[in-house]
Amino acid sequence: MRRAWPLLLASIALGSGCAGRPLPTVPPAPALAPVVVCPAPGRPGLPALDGTFPFDSPANVAALLERDDMLRGYAKGLEATVDCYRAQTVSTPGKER
Repeated sequence: MRRAWPLLLASIALGSGCAGRPLPTVPPAPALAPVVVCPAPGRPGLPALDGTFPFDSPANVAALLERDDMLRGYAKGLEATVDCYRAQTVSTPGKER
């Protein structure tokens, strides 16, 4: 521990020598282009399956098909939202986003 004291004091002295310098000037942040908020679909309420019937019963199959249709529509709505935001970006030639 006694050997560490001189190294500790030297590192404090060297480190405190930087405190007298003025802070560098930082350029302001670049202005961002305004973005139009694109409409996003709400999360669909999916019909529940009936656990008292077998999985492949007509009632559960109908519920699964309805869920499938709802989720496909939801996915299309999300893709349209992404396309809306993508259309607002400025593309650089030769660079795909």
